[in-house]
Amino acid sequence: MKLGGIVQKKYLILMLLFLAQILNFIDKTAINFAIIPISKELNLPTEQVGLVLSSFFLSYAIMQLVGGYLADRFGMKKVLSGAVFLWSAATILTGTARSYISLVSSRFFVGVGEGAFPASTQVAIVDNFQKEVRARAKSVISAGASVGFMFGSIVVTLLIATFDWHLMFIILGVLGAALAIVLWFLLKREEKKVDRSAAASKSIDKTAIKKLLKNPLIWKLMLAAMFTNIVFWGLQSWLPSYWVKVKNMDMVSMGLYSSVPYVLGFLSFLVSGWVLDKFLAGYEKYMFIGGAFFSALFIYLMFNTESIAIAFTYLSLSNVFLNAMNITVFVLPLKKIAEESVGTATGIINTGGQIGSVLTPTIVGYLITVFHQNYNAAFMFLVASSLVVMVVGMTIQSGKKESSSAVIE
Repeated sequence: MKLGGIVQKKYLILMLLFLAQILNFIDKTAINFAIIPISKELNLPTEQVGLVLSSFFLSYAIMQLVGGYLADRFGMKKVLSGAVFLWSAATILTGTARSYISLVSSRFFVGVGEGAFPASTQVAIVDNFQKEVRARAKSVISAGASVGFMFGSIVVTLLIATFDWHLMFIILGVLGAALAIVLWFLLKREEKKVDRSAAASKSIDKTAIKKLLKNPLIWKLMLAAMFTNIVFWGLQSWLPSYWVKVKNMDMVSMGLYSSVPYVLGFLSFLVSGWVLDKFLAGYEKYMFIGGAFFSALFIYLMFNTESIAIAFTYLSLSNVFLNAMNITVFVLPLKKIAEESVGTATGIINTGGQIGSVLTPTIVGYLITVFHQNYNAAFMFLVASSLVVMVVGMTIQSGKKESSSAVIE
């Protein structure tokens, strides 16, 4: 293949991953807005609302190790297109839910599909980009999360207001199933090298997993991922209810306001990847430390102001630094872990992250209930969690010489 064809191929794959990430996070954010009318229609108490939100993350966490292995073993095409189709089918089932049990069950299977997605993107980056530019490639895909949240907050609230939450989920599921089919056929020709279902170079042996688990960096990144996800999903899961119930915002205006932080979030992902590649190679810990400190600061300021406009300004700023924390967690494996183990390493790290995701909605719901619908204690829990990431960042070795010892070859 000519050089131009190779370059065109890798950027086509990057664009497809970016689009899939957008849809992924539109689906993720949908339940956080829909849970308001869902809880009214199904008469769900706060504790059950927390369990509905957590059910997705339970299966999502379970799938991290499995998804990482599948991505390493079978390649990105099969895992990615299959994952998108599965979570989209389960999203359609969410729209047909008529009880608490059916709602929890459908959300569980959405998590199964989406859980296989992150590791496959990591494998695709390793297969198509050199180490020197992987942070930027990762930042493009990660930026899709902000785009998904930005448009998701508007599209989801408008669909709910225009139709209802049932049809909103069905529409998103149909769109996702269509994208899965497109991904399968577009990647079929392009991914001959990436899809290595029979290639021994992508097989995972037992000793590789043992080596990964003996690496201190993996455990530190697992811990950082866990508390980063606590902050992120604590905000995503409960802020819509906070704006409506505490700040008395209507659904549509809340959705429009909620899109604003993700505009800055989109830019922050791209800038963070560029900074990590250009200026912080070997010193990524400082992105952790600074991001965690300022994220905690702006979350604290957010819930201590009366003005809705100022509160969303602080939320936007906290989102910028939270994204810097998040991308650093997943850039380090791209640079420090042997290429044949990146998918599995990502799965292990993301398992730690999803432990936080599973626990957070329920913990936050419990705190809100215990403090009689006062959200301040819940927000302080998120502030403290962000500061834990700062402490973890301080323990990571800096400098190119020291950080090279973390590589698993």
